[in-house]
Order: sequence, then structure tokens, then C-alpha cells
Amino acid sequence: MKVAGAKVLVVGGVRRLGRAIALDLAAHGAALAVSTRARTRAADDHVAALLSAGAPTARCVEGDASSAGGAAELVARGADVLDGLDALVYAASGPFVPMQPQEIDEPAWDASLDIIAKGFFFSACAAHERLAAGGAVVALTDYLGLQPWATFAAHSAAKAAQIHLVKILARAWAPDSVRVCGVAPGPVDLDDDLHRDATLRAAARVAAERLVTPADVGAAVRFCLETDGVTGVNVAVDNGSLVTS
Repeated sequence: MKVAGAKVLVVGGVRRLGRAIALDLAAHGAALAVSTRARTRAADDHVAALLSAGAPTARCVEGDASSAGGAAELVARGADVLDGLDALVYAASGPFVPMQPQEIDEPAWDASLDIIAKGFFFSACAAHERLAAGGAVVALTDYLGLQPWATFAAHSAAKAAQIHLVKILARAWAPDSVRVCGVAPGPVDLDDDLHRDATLRAAARVAAERLVTPADVGAAVRFCLETDGVTGVNVAVDNGSLVTS
């Protein structure tokens, strides 16, 4: 698949790293639909920025992917405004609040698992029904899904489930020529990072001692979309976090 001209839905593509990924895809010529739970002025400004960056089409769709029905409706809206669908990038994420495992209550647990694991699964399934041969699904996973991190139990468990689902769906949909990949960022340099000090402490533990750039993550997403021989993999973009921590 070539990103230029491809019709791509980025779930969670208005804020944080999803926003950066959408801008990267726009700069490389993708037609984009980006989703948000509630449309705001910031979402409209983001659509304008996508068009300025080079997207031939950019639309915002509203929806909540944390339930099976909501995920299916969201994918349908994205495909409708794009008049088709070539790829899904799932960048939605739940709460990211550090706490000890014994402090996590059921609503907090569900908030992570619903949007990260369940939302990805049902969004991918809904997209699979619309993708032609050669289509692709990319999940924004996390290096925390690959190693234990005591203060993010719910988030890490949800991301671990997401990473395994990438493998399962890639195997299931290989006969349909639909690829499924994951991209697992390490600590990322984001302007709207609400836990900047913790992010910097995490980055200081690795050999590179720097934050991953959004551009690095965007390049990895494009690699997964454009490389036909890649499926079922989880690409770590973490400055060596997994091998040095």
C-alpha cells in the first residue's frame, strides 16, 4: 500500500500522539478521517492543519470506540466520509494515571481495557469488513505492554492484550490479504504530556537518554502501512528501553 492517496481512519487522531501520526500521514498524502469522542474547536483546527499539511481530504468524525457497537459505528462513519477505507490506525488510549495495583478500582480497570483492548479489537473487526485485499490495520501499542511496570497495571495489561491481538488478527486475516501490525512507542516527547517528569525519568533509564520523537513513531506507522511483507509484528520505537531497563 502507498500512503499517498490511501484512505485512512485514525481512531484517536485528534489528540496527543494520534494527532502527530495523523499530521505525518497528511504530509505524505493520505486522505484522512480522524476521530474524537466530542467534536470541539480544537478538532476543527486539527482538520484544517491536516489539509494544510497535504491531506487531499480531511474530516473529523465523532464516536466512542470503547464498546463493540460504538466501534462499529465509528468505523462506518470514517469509511463513509472517505468513501471507502484502505487502512485503520488505532491510536485511542484510556487513562494514564500512575497508581499501585491495589489502588485500581473496577471503573479504572474497565476504562483502560475497554478503550485499548476491546476498542481496538472491535474497530479492527469492523474495518476488516470494509478493507479490500491489500488493506492494513496498525495499532498504537506501548512498550509498557512488553515489560512489567508497577504503577500502570491496567494500562500495561490492556496494551499487552492489544499486542497479542495484533498477532491473532494478522494470522486470521492473512488469507484475506489484510495485514495487522503494532507500533510500540517508548517515552515520547509530546507538548501536551501531563506526566512530563515521569516521562523524562523513564527516558533517563535507557542508553540513549532521550525521548522518542513523534516523527519516529509516525515513520514506523508508515513503514507498517507501506511494507507489504510486514504483518503480525509489534515494532518497538523506544530508544532501546526494552533492552536497557
